[in-house]
Amino acid sequence: MLAIRGSQNLTQNDQLTYAPRRGDESNGAWLARHLPAADDGLLRLLLVGGAEPLHFRLRVAQAHARHDLSPSHWSHVALLSATSRGRRQLWECALDPEDGFGFPPEDNAFRFGALEAYDDPRRFPNVALLTTGARHEAVLSKPAIHAFRHQRAAVDVVALLHAWLGYAWGVGASANPLQQGLGVPSAAAADTLLASAGFDLTPGLSSRASCPEVIWQAAKWWQRPADAGAGAQLRGVFCLEHALGARLGPKGRRR
Repeated sequence: MLAIRGSQNLTQNDQLTYAPRRGDESNGAWLARHLPAADDGLLRLLLVGGAEPLHFRLRVAQAHARHDLSPSHWSHVALLSATSRGRRQLWECALDPEDGFGFPPEDNAFRFGALEAYDDPRRFPNVALLTTGARHEAVLSKPAIHAFRHQRAAVDVVALLHAWLGYAWGVGASANPLQQGLGVPSAAAADTLLASAGFDLTPGLSSRASCPEVIWQAAKWWQRPADAGAGAQLRGVFCLEHALGARLGPKGRRR
């Protein structure tokens, strides 16, 4: 069973807004419209919800993080920062990296990603951009990344990869890792790195058991500092075009 402590707020975060695509706009073009023109120093999270079999398995598994047991909109989360030259840089622990896994124990499976990998709205119809209150140079500094990659005691992403790939691929009698307190690798990594910089991304849950859906719920409901400590505010934009087991109503909400 996944033990999640819910927020006491009765209204959703008004700084999280629905932003539909313009025509057949790609995810990259959608993001470009919502990213600041100049780097403001804040770390952002990219949430995507895929429509392929692996993504489907991940989204259904996260139903246990929802009160109505409906599948999640989300299958992956990545950390998005800016470089000194103003370019966007993606860090992630992916379950389907384009260049393969290599030897994950060397770096705890935490590597550069490519925004282009999530550009196709047919593969990733759901997308959200969340702005945290943490500085990206604190979360993704060389010491912080080195510690995360080489001190697997904080969060063993390799073990999480093993558990989730076995479940997603239907290996033997593999059970849903989330019900065993094993978070989705991408979310556990983001949660742990932000926690090391003093930002509580998922106030209602342990970092090791984090998943994209819990991050989404935190963005929607844990918006007040009185709930989750100073600096806990998340804000952002989202576009939802694909739901499993439910239709979407106005403004991307489930019917």
